Amino acid sequence: MNDVLEWDIRVPLVFNAYVLVDVLIALLLVSGGFVAVFLWVTGFTDVYGVIRLFLIADGLLIVLIYGVMGLVFLNRFQLLYRLDDTGMHVRVGEFESSFNRIAWIITNFVQRHGISGGRASALMSEEQHISWSRVTRAYYDERKRVATLSDDLRPLMRVYCTSENVDVVFNAIQGFVPEPEE
Repeated sequence: MNDVLEWDIRVPLVFNAYVLVDVLIALLLVSGGFVAVFLWVTGFTDVYGVIRLFLIADGLLIVLIYGVMGLVFLNRFQLLYRLDDTGMHVRVGEFESSFNRIAWIITNFVQRHGISGGRASALMSEEQHISWSRVTRAYYDERKRVATLSDDLRPLMRVYCTSENVDVVFNAIQGFVPEPEE
């Protein structure tokens, strides 16, 4: 492929199942770590009480996070994509506020450090590039127009498409990431 595909999209946040999963994974990983440390420090006295306290705190944080996504970001987050022979490149669009940077850092952190990633330099990055040599599998959600690029263990990047370019982008990705043999 000698063509370069470029597009931008404003990704919905509040009603996006992928964002919901990322937020939940981040909160559960962080809370699980805090619970373990807190229980270890206190000598495992009231396990259920501590877990209940952290679950309530997580519930309040989820409401707060979704309030910020809906009210501050107006339920949209701009991403700019570039697909070429070297790989997939995504960067964050113009920042209307510093909250956009925080959302990008959290999403990138979850995808790269949780059960789905691992590179410290991605934490402060407003850009991400995945070379095709790292991608071993792609999962396609045609209804939501999202392709998830993965290696053998974890998702590396989600590619959000517009209704106009979804077929072209999915076909291009399939050209670089053939289906693995079963």
